[in-house]
Amino acid sequence: MVLRIRLARFGTKGKPVYNIVLTQAKTARNSKPMEVLGTYNPIPQTPLATSHTPEFTPEGEKFKPKKYKAIELDTVRTKYWLGVGAQPTEPVEKLLCMLGMMERKPTLLEREAIRTQKQSA
Repeated sequence: MVLRIRLARFGTKGKPVYNIVLTQAKTARNSKPMEVLGTYNPIPQTPLATSHTPEFTPEGEKFKPKKYKAIELDTVRTKYWLGVGAQPTEPVEKLLCMLGMMERKPTLLEREAIRTQKQSA
């Protein structure tokens, strides 16, 4: 039984939100998962202003806060399932790399560059 950590879409048309779920590899994308590990909102959100938020930048321009994509994840359960042997899909792997839970795999170009360096040495 191969387990996968993948994204299951929910939300409305044009406003996707994804659950990060643990499922068996051969089940459909939106079928009932074994466990929901977190959520991911790919639409950039503007953070709410606080009393410490500046109104202007030091250059005198109006302050524009940096937008972010919300990722909420139960790290303890995710580490457990990764340790047991669950395989993340590529989008989930990118999210886990961003959170520092996994090391990034080298791209095809990076692997070819390493291979040519070894051959030339």
